[in-house]
Amino acid sequence: MSVYLNIYPKRSVADELAFGFSRGFRINYTGPRIFKKNKNLICAYKHHTALQEKINKELDLGRIGGPYVELPISNLHISPIGVVPKSDGSWRLITHLSFPESESINDFIDPNVCSVKYTSFDKVIKKICVVGKGAFLAKMDIKSAFRLLPIYPGDFDLLGFQFDNKYYIDKCLPMGCSISCSLFEKFSTFLHWVVEFKSGLDCLEHYLDDFIFIGGNISTCQKLISCFVDLCEEIGVPIAHEKTVGPVTTLTFLGLEIDTVKTAIRIPTNKTQNLISLLQLYSKRKKITLKNMQSLAGSLNFLCKAIRPGRAFIRRFYDAMIGIKKQFHFIRINDGLKQDMLIWLEFLTDFNGQVLFPELIWSSSEVLQLFTDSAGRYDLGCGAYLSGQWTYFQWPLCWKNSAIISDVTFLELVPIFIAISVWGEKLANKKITFNVDNMALVTILNKCTSKSKRIMQLLRPFLLYALKNNIIFRSRHLSSCSNAISDSISRKQWTRFRSLAPAADVNPQPIPDYTLNTIYNVK
Repeated sequence: MSVYLNIYPKRSVADELAFGFSRGFRINYTGPRIFKKNKNLICAYKHHTALQEKINKELDLGRIGGPYVELPISNLHISPIGVVPKSDGSWRLITHLSFPESESINDFIDPNVCSVKYTSFDKVIKKICVVGKGAFLAKMDIKSAFRLLPIYPGDFDLLGFQFDNKYYIDKCLPMGCSISCSLFEKFSTFLHWVVEFKSGLDCLEHYLDDFIFIGGNISTCQKLISCFVDLCEEIGVPIAHEKTVGPVTTLTFLGLEIDTVKTAIRIPTNKTQNLISLLQLYSKRKKITLKNMQSLAGSLNFLCKAIRPGRAFIRRFYDAMIGIKKQFHFIRINDGLKQDMLIWLEFLTDFNGQVLFPELIWSSSEVLQLFTDSAGRYDLGCGAYLSGQWTYFQWPLCWKNSAIISDVTFLELVPIFIAISVWGEKLANKKITFNVDNMALVTILNKCTSKSKRIMQLLRPFLLYALKNNIIFRSRHLSSCSNAISDSISRKQWTRFRSLAPAADVNPQPIPDYTLNTIYNVK
């Protein structure tokens, strides 16, 4: 390993890895080192045999020290342990290093050294798109992951546990330690770099211990696999061969199925159905626990790995959890949260579980010839134009003396909403940058939320259209937008419009009834 560490560009990480594998990894604990004893988790008693077998296995591998009849270290910190089932039927040993609150091991590890920036699912899809349709994929998992990293002996006193009246010391990086992901990610990123260096290819990504390889043909994909396998054998990293898949054109990575032939991402049906059940249940309640909200937000977050237009639209769920510390504490389901849930529910009810890859490049309004504008007078309206097609909406007479007609931000949103409802299918799977000359609306579109109830009445159905058509959007402020065409439509200046767009359709595009009713019902 030292051969590669000596040339690894990230020098501080190289030094940390070299020290860690030769002398042990420090967990950066800064708290008191005193004797402390805690009871084990309930699952430790419930699954006594499974836990004993797991401990014995780790003892045989030299990853745990013990068993000791008496305290091996006078100031040993004894944390709760337990086991949780894995998907393959085996068990995972967990150490609850966040207990007790304010006195745990994790409480005294700086969160800054624990922060990790993982590879995004987007990055994987982008690399596949660059390689091209029909790309071959393969994946491999590192076996025992965290347990491959030895602990610095000076930190042994922090990782004690007790089982059947005997004491043990964890000598390898445990599940449950707040710094574990950060330390292992540094190692897996190093492995990633070595494979790229040796193969001369950059068509791979990883997420902790999961590696995915991408090739324009089978031989390229196989070359990456062979390079990874050879490296792991060379430095003694075990591979979970039973989890190896590929080269294939359809593969599941991070829980989502990737189909490179159909350029599609598929979400497991059980995930979608579970989310629908949660939304149906929680949208009818006045309040739910923090644990419930975390489950809902987590399910939405998983879905949005594939459905990118929905990402900003889950912010309200996370905002609702701010300041709530106990999982049994309640969060009130206000009208905003309820309406967001109902929009998600409406989308998922008709969702077929498949999303096409988005386009690689952002399309500007100029490239698409997509323009929108609104007039501020009650006797006028708004206009939208897309590559020769156009539409016009007359402001309702009932707005004449209402606050709506003076709400410039709302009026500017109306034609954008109409545009996405009229031309949603034409804009499907695109990444669009809207030109907007209202700074407040730019912020609202980019955040997908507003404090204005009136704007939210339009923004939610706008987002529903974006979700249904997989339209990824952003907005930018341009004070001098080239909106002459849509400006002429909004002002009913038809002669001017025809001179600016002589090839435009004779008749306007019809606006869907759902869109019209939504606008008419705005208060």
